[in-house]
Amino acid sequence: MSKQFKHNLEDKLEAVRLYEKCGSEQRVSNLLGICPSLVHTWVQLYRLHGPSALIPRATSQTYSPEIRIAIVEDLRNKNVSLRSASALFNVPAHTLSRWCRAVEERGFTALFDKIPQNHIPGMPLKKRKTEPLTELEQLREENMRLRAELDLIKKVDALVAKRCEPTRKSVRKPSKD
Repeated sequence: MSKQFKHNLEDKLEAVRLYEKCGSEQRVSNLLGICPSLVHTWVQLYRLHGPSALIPRATSQTYSPEIRIAIVEDLRNKNVSLRSASALFNVPAHTLSRWCRAVEERGFTALFDKIPQNHIPGMPLKKRKTEPLTELEQLREENMRLRAELDLIKKVDALVAKRCEPTRKSVRKPSKD
């Protein structure tokens, strides 16, 4: 997984200033070498919440279940895009997406669940036990983790092989003479 580049407040304010000057997300994107949707998000945050909304967060924000429910209900009732809602509520779009998916799958009670920050989507959540795991349970957990690692390695190998594979037209077979 690639490491995300963190932009500082000055970078974001510069992008907003350039956008206000030229009026084109694509032009600002090309000038600064960033994604146009990022420019759009920063401009919307700046317009809705001011410069303070562009200050990078030191830690991830936590939201109460009541706030989560209110935001998801508002998002559903107004039928706005995730990107617009993200700017409106100053909540990352991936967080809103996760909340909406949880509500669709398990209802609004899902927004009361505490999901660990390091949870991998698609993997089952582990229930915390008060008593220690038996040896069999430990081996089963290790087996599941190793299988997941092996699957990941196979996928990476397949991608690397696909990239390194020469095109069929450029490969010549040796003559039999």
